Amino acid sequence: MIESFQRREKLIFDNHRGQTFEISVSSPFYLDKADGLGALENEFYNVKNYNEDGTNIKGSSVRERNIVIEGRIRLDKDINRQQMIRFFNPKHSFTLKYTNGDIVRYIDCKVEKTPVISRHIIPEFMISFLCPNPWWYTEEQKFEIAMWVPAFEFELEIDAEGDGIEMGYREPNNVVNVFNDSDTTSPLRIQFKAIGSVVEPYIEVVDTGRIVKIEATLQGGDIVTVNTKRGNEYAILERNGVEINYFNYLSYDSDIQLSVDVGDNLIRYDAAQFVSNLEVAIYFTPQFVGV
Repeated sequence: MIESFQRREKLIFDNHRGQTFEISVSSPFYLDKADGLGALENEFYNVKNYNEDGTNIKGSSVRERNIVIEGRIRLDKDINRQQMIRFFNPKHSFTLKYTNGDIVRYIDCKVEKTPVISRHIIPEFMISFLCPNPWWYTEEQKFEIAMWVPAFEFELEIDAEGDGIEMGYREPNNVVNVFNDSDTTSPLRIQFKAIGSVVEPYIEVVDTGRIVKIEATLQGGDIVTVNTKRGNEYAILERNGVEINYFNYLSYDSDIQLSVDVGDNLIRYDAAQFVSNLEVAIYFTPQFVGV
């Protein structure tokens, strides 16, 4: 439990309707305590054999996170009381943003218990939240593998030998190191972009051989985005401004929950034909134990 907050620490809720709600020591909704921002709880799967001391741990997983916030309404208690009750509607989903100077973390949550607000002269409140995914996360990061690099610049020089002007060149390396500087594995958002015809593009994790492959021929201008976040897996083709479900075009051996491990992850791209017409970008969101 955190019971002593600094002035620059803020808890800012977004209810996905464009509305925000701040709880902090500088807000009318004064922040006294917050439980559940830091520690995670591990859940073990044990097997106990007959006449054996202790148990055998066969596996473990991190439990969902509970966050309980306590504070006081300092100004306009009647108006702000209603504002708090209406904002933290249990039917809505929220993203909690924690800020402390340069440190910014996010977590998705639902209201577990709507605000309990006292009738005191300075009303006290308590709100309880459940975070099904217990990991805090930061802004999405982007790694480009196959891209064209611009080479046209001023002052313009034209080769007198008649070799022409280099407008750009193909990035020669088809492997990128996606470095995951976080506390756990992170899912990916993979974008295949065709600048011409491309047959069966894919990416592969070099160390493990796990792949995500599109078993189709892409046309120039096509963009296929594959998301491997658990509970939100999808493959979408964007063609001529229209989005098409492309999940059925993933190969049978594609890992739809492909993720990057903590540390270095060598990922390469390729295609069955016309790989020079392929651009690939990989996005992932770092995740952290606490704030």
